[in-house]
Amino acid sequence: MITIQLPDTNAHVPISGLATKVNGESLPEIISIPVSDFCYCEVECDYVGNVFAEVGGEDYKNDKSQFLFRRFVTSDTVAIELWKNGVKIEDLNDNTYGTFFNGFASGTTEQQLYVGYLLEWEEVYNIYGGGEYQIKAELSVIGVSSTFESELYKLMGYSDKAADGTVKIETVQNGNIMSSIFDFTDLNWNQSIRIRGNFFEESEGFEKIIYKTQEHKQKQVQDKIIENWTLQADLIPRSVSEFLTKNAALSNSFIVTDYNLLNEQILRSIEVAPESIEKTRILDNRTSNYIIKFTSRNDNIIKRNF
Repeated sequence: MITIQLPDTNAHVPISGLATKVNGESLPEIISIPVSDFCYCEVECDYVGNVFAEVGGEDYKNDKSQFLFRRFVTSDTVAIELWKNGVKIEDLNDNTYGTFFNGFASGTTEQQLYVGYLLEWEEVYNIYGGGEYQIKAELSVIGVSSTFESELYKLMGYSDKAADGTVKIETVQNGNIMSSIFDFTDLNWNQSIRIRGNFFEESEGFEKIIYKTQEHKQKQVQDKIIENWTLQADLIPRSVSEFLTKNAALSNSFIVTDYNLLNEQILRSIEVAPESIEKTRILDNRTSNYIIKFTSRNDNIIKRNF
């Protein structure tokens, strides 16, 4: 056996290196929403929400609707569209019909990817008039394409009689709702919805602080009146009740305007704080009635003696 030793002309030279770990944002798991092959159109009509407008009119005569979508990576796309009577009429990608939010520049990295639109129905009514409208959005999120379709909106010119039997709720949302895909912290996100129902002052509570003299006489220290309010929401679908009870009720500001002509007083922009929610299901009907109790946000009907 002949052994030949050959020189290593490409010897391994040990070098030093640095391994780094970069934390990336985890992407959500795509969860499919259960659907049914049954067409509910066989047993019920589509829910149609009323919205009103008066060009140049006061705020309480003009409605707004909000839409917010989340992109997870910069390559995701959201295209928001305005439809009338089943026909696309506008792309909602500027401030022509309200306020377009292509990310919140001063927000977190996550919030900078949000896409939203605050639609002012007054601007729509000014150009296209009344009719049946819908908001749609074509989305491509993490490589998955989908279409969003809002409820139907019946846009009408405002009159006290046309708005009778409805209530408008306006909220400002900040903070983080843990069950939501959105973080509203510092966004001051304005939300508005009109529903069928009524809002009224139900009762007035009374609280007092006293002391007793040696003669067992009561002496007033402080008395306070608590205004109690009730909102009755009639026959609202799940999509509306989810927003009302799991978003609006948790908002930083909750303001109600009532449009019922036979209410005992005109109630506009009443700021209240939710206290309780009661739901009543109707047999063989996918809508529900809600009763929400409130107290006044301004808790200042107080008389003191000090």
